[in-house]
Amino acid sequence: MLGGIYVEERMEALQEPWTSFVIEFPTYPRQMVHGREESQRILFLCPQAEHNPTELCLALFGSQILMHRLQQGESTEVLATTGFIFVYAAETPNALRSVLSRYQAITNAPVLVAQKSNVVKTAHFVTEFLNRVTAPSFGGNVSFGESQTIAGPGGTAMETEAGPIISDAELWSENLPEIVLVDEDGNTIHASHNLQDYRAEYACRYVLAHYNENINRDKMAEMVNLSPGYFSNLFRSEVGMSFSDYLIQVRIDNAKGLLRRFDLSVEAISKKCGFNSLAHFSRTFKDRCGLSPLKYRKSPHLVN
Repeated sequence: MLGGIYVEERMEALQEPWTSFVIEFPTYPRQMVHGREESQRILFLCPQAEHNPTELCLALFGSQILMHRLQQGESTEVLATTGFIFVYAAETPNALRSVLSRYQAITNAPVLVAQKSNVVKTAHFVTEFLNRVTAPSFGGNVSFGESQTIAGPGGTAMETEAGPIISDAELWSENLPEIVLVDEDGNTIHASHNLQDYRAEYACRYVLAHYNENINRDKMAEMVNLSPGYFSNLFRSEVGMSFSDYLIQVRIDNAKGLLRRFDLSVEAISKKCGFNSLAHFSRTFKDRCGLSPLKYRKSPHLVN
């Protein structure tokens, strides 16, 4: 019996297409449960459309976690000690209400609904909170939408708001610009502006802010805690072009603007836009634009 409510020790199939994990934090301060110390846990839900929820959890909460995927008919005893119900809902959480009501009856834990724009910030909030609190006493407030307020120990209000992705690095803060390239077959490819996965959006915003630095696919994958192969597939499916194509096109677009100014040499522009040599810049620029940087500087109207 939990909080005066009798809980049947079985879990029926979810009515909505959601994947659920119990995530344990063995390296965080432990909590006392019925006189014994146990690791802190949260319940994590994401759409079944998320192809690799394990990598998603690792990206959000770090590699020092233990994950257990809940199955139909499994005992719900472990859910009674979860501190948060964390929901990753890329679009809208409204369809979750019936699913969450069952979990809340068991856990009596606050619910955080994190949409793509604030999922990393919300995950950071959870890990920071669990890492500094032992044996938390949680309320049961539920909040939906882009801004969530939950109850912490002693009823203290703590707020998580939609905002830029948590990172020590500077990120592009405006709307994603139009990025257009022409492939080897002469087809025009437009990068998508409406990204559903926060990791692809983070990568785009990072490139736009740091295109002049030494960036590559493997480093970017590491920054979002994904394997290089999975990151490549995710980025292409979300953005519509490969990460390397996106990075190069951002560099070329910025180089075009600098070439029109005449106050920098072509070599200086190549370095300022992240190319490792003037020869590499000239070759790439001609491949993308059909003429050399020097010819473009003289006649920029010849290139769209």
